[in-house]
Amino acid sequence: MDFGQLLESVTQNISEAVFRSDKDRLIYVNNAFVKMFGYASADDVTSAPIVDMYKDPRDRSRLIQKLYAEQTYENEEVRFLRKDGSEFVGLMSTTVHTDEEGNTYWDGAIRDVTHEKEFIDRIRSREQLLESINKNINEAIYRSENANGIIYVNDEFIKMFGFDSAEEVMQVDPKDLYKNPDQRALIGEEVLKAGSISNREIEFRRRDGSTFWGYLNSIKIEGVDGKMYFDGAVRNISKEKEAENKLMKYAEMQRILIDLSTKYIDLPLEEVGQAINDSLKELGTFVQADRSYVFDFDKEKGITNNTYEWCAVGISSEMERCQNVPLAMMPGLVNAHLNGEPFICLDIDKLEELEYKRHLIAQGIKSIVTMPMIHDKECVGFVGFDWVKAPHPSSEKEVLLLELFSEMLVNIRIRSHNESELRKLFDKTTEQNQRLKDFSYITSHNFRSSVANLVGLLSIIEDDPGNKEYFDMLKATALKLNLAIDAINDLLNFEKDISTLDKEDINLLEVVNDVIFLNKKSAIEKNIQFNIDIDESLTLRILPAYLQSILHNLITNAMKYGVTEDQRKINISAKKESKEVFLTIADHGRGIDLSRYQGKMFQLGSRFHAEVDSGHGMGLYMTKQQVEAVGGRIEVESELNKGTKFKVYFSAKS
Repeated sequence: MDFGQLLESVTQNISEAVFRSDKDRLIYVNNAFVKMFGYASADDVTSAPIVDMYKDPRDRSRLIQKLYAEQTYENEEVRFLRKDGSEFVGLMSTTVHTDEEGNTYWDGAIRDVTHEKEFIDRIRSREQLLESINKNINEAIYRSENANGIIYVNDEFIKMFGFDSAEEVMQVDPKDLYKNPDQRALIGEEVLKAGSISNREIEFRRRDGSTFWGYLNSIKIEGVDGKMYFDGAVRNISKEKEAENKLMKYAEMQRILIDLSTKYIDLPLEEVGQAINDSLKELGTFVQADRSYVFDFDKEKGITNNTYEWCAVGISSEMERCQNVPLAMMPGLVNAHLNGEPFICLDIDKLEELEYKRHLIAQGIKSIVTMPMIHDKECVGFVGFDWVKAPHPSSEKEVLLLELFSEMLVNIRIRSHNESELRKLFDKTTEQNQRLKDFSYITSHNFRSSVANLVGLLSIIEDDPGNKEYFDMLKATALKLNLAIDAINDLLNFEKDISTLDKEDINLLEVVNDVIFLNKKSAIEKNIQFNIDIDESLTLRILPAYLQSILHNLITNAMKYGVTEDQRKINISAKKESKEVFLTIADHGRGIDLSRYQGKMFQLGSRFHAEVDSGHGMGLYMTKQQVEAVGGRIEVESELNKGTKFKVYFSAKS
């Protein structure tokens, strides 16, 4: 066999570039070398300076030094240059060889790994990206398979479920990560059938047994190994869920408040008792109390009696036991109520009044909140909540409910006491009201007739330039008369809506714009112009829904009552002054008679106009409650037929 011919055939046909060189030049190259470096022939290659084939000539010097030191090297990564100047990456292996005559050569081979390196770099980049996503994303990522359970989790999964390592997670049965273990199998069947699920709301279980709500997304996927996997992500929505529950609770509270404020207005007296019992049940259920009740004071006898009571399921009634209870036995409660203040004891064990403490403990009470019923500055009784099953940290909302309910009950007592007198006066009042109504119609008709006559007269006088002075006088008189009629016939109406949220950093201008946008239709219909002067960076630390409600109430009031045919501007401004943010909402409308209503501006049930549909009298009362709840205060300036300005002071964000 001609081994020389075989060697030549191999070197000329393999894909690697084979070469022989000395320290100065190339002596031999194969066809792959010629092609790899972009030359026309082997002679073309061997005549070219060898150093020009390196992108960085220092690489050649480095490799020569390595050959001198080690006599050989393998798979050294080198960036080469083709004849046209383009680059490629090659793995070069070289060995020093000395022939019989003592001549030293460098024999070697080069493999073009440019595409392989690009592919590996892409894989490495993707792996780095995946690792970065898994480490930094705030969602729990996992992969599982039916046979082996969870086989991969990211750092957030470990943290979210309360484990110390991925190994710990993988040792747990996946169904134990669900509050309801059976739910895992049902979800698995659904993913197998449908291929995926999205944003499924699930209650999960942490390692310590605590639970949290999460959105689960999962997809069935076939891996490169042919196995079936389930890839998924869990996003913790506990805070969103908590906020949603609070919103629902506050919306329910708002409904109860409105219901309480309207329920007893036209209720026949024979239905009042049942209505009170129904309200006690509704209020007690809402605040999760075990009892709610009403007590009346008999100050002449020095006792109090339980007149109404509701008990939760499993809680025994104490109504019979709570008759003729001496006021002297509960001095703390009585003194607080005589001063118009609530009595709150969140832990009966800490109550210092021993006799009253024994009385409450005998009823199984652990926490109690009561509110006085005040009539003509005198306490006539109280309403309250008891918690028996466990102590309860009462909130401002629960106290507010009791306060409102106590006022409703006082109103009922007043109404009941005065009903007989009202009935005697009813017929006479009806007759007088009808006469007044007829008088109003007649007066309005006569006024308008006069205006019509004046307008007709003006048209005649206007044709005669010689009567210009009389024309101006008549015109001014007619305009004033018409404005007076408009003022008499203008009606006001209050409409309110309140909800609450947790304190957040809120941009004041954004909320103002939101409220205006929600009332855009009405503003367009009335051709209202809003002049807003609020810095874009002005931020409040406040309950978002309270701020929304406060602005809604005040802005819609201005839109309803502060716009006339001649004045359609509403000015809204805010600025930071020292430790306060000073907000003003001003209109140029009809105004309010403060000489008449100054002391009733923010009282529950106060109304400033006589319209039938003028609301429930809760708007400014609730607005003031909300402003004060966030540590602010509200003031009003108003002048009839000139406008109203509400000034609200919030605590500035530090």
